[in-house]
Amino acid sequence: MGSKSTHDALPLRTVSRLTGLSADVVRAWEKRYGVVAPRRGPRGARLYSAAEIEHLRLLRRAVAAGRAIGDVAKLGDAELARLASQLEENGEPHTVESGPIELMLAALERFDAAALDRHLGDALLALGAREFIRHVAQPLLDEVGQRWSDGRLSIADEHLLSGLLRNLLAGVMRMRGRRRGATVLLATPAGERHEFGLLLAGMMVADADLTLCYLGTDVPAAEVTAAARRAEAAVVGLSVVNGTNHGAAVEEVKRVERELPAATEMWLGGRAAAAVAAALRSSRVMVLDRMPPIERELARIHAQAVA
Repeated sequence: MGSKSTHDALPLRTVSRLTGLSADVVRAWEKRYGVVAPRRGPRGARLYSAAEIEHLRLLRRAVAAGRAIGDVAKLGDAELARLASQLEENGEPHTVESGPIELMLAALERFDAAALDRHLGDALLALGAREFIRHVAQPLLDEVGQRWSDGRLSIADEHLLSGLLRNLLAGVMRMRGRRRGATVLLATPAGERHEFGLLLAGMMVADADLTLCYLGTDVPAAEVTAAARRAEAAVVGLSVVNGTNHGAAVEEVKRVERELPAATEMWLGGRAAAAVAAALRSSRVMVLDRMPPIERELARIHAQAVA
């Protein structure tokens, strides 16, 4: 990939801008696949050569055209360029909105945990957390939820995917490192065992440079409020999905609201969030059941913490 000189060394933020890859993706590809080997500056910052930037661009083209990063990581620039051109000339790119999701669903139907885990990990590495949530995880979970409702997938299938996404979330948190920002605590109240939405919210919190306290599903109100106090959470986010659990969910959420410190914000997400909030009639509870408003509120919390 060429030699480096003292005048041929660009920082990671510039590499991200020039390649269209997030800093997290560049670091992940570097660590897992060794696709580049930046030198370190005087203060330990990664510095990349122009040749390495071009190599990353070629890798991005190949991945965007449908190849998994693990399959192309060892290819040289000439071979990458030929492959990317061939894939792009073959008509519609085999993008993450179609092919990889189909592969994930097929692996889930076979109950092939290893293949599903590999496809999820490759998509996260290729896109970074934010784009992975938007273009892979959200449509995948919507489809899995629909198939579960139709009886085409079982509870075991749902639990398998939840477990793999939980592991993926833990990986995102490790990749991000320890955060000093405001803490967002996430859980589902007692009786709520659907985790998909909560896992997506957890990835969004991690991507927003905030501290995530993830309690998981079916957590009694007393445990939620106790954990929120111990973690000094700025926000408690609860996901409510199960319509048949409406009465119990209202009571659990009401108790959390009553016992939370006054300074702690309370957010509700999930399909049943609006109905539960309407029953509560509380100005304190904020309904965030779509991705764009969640992203805006997380950005606000982050800005307040920085200020």
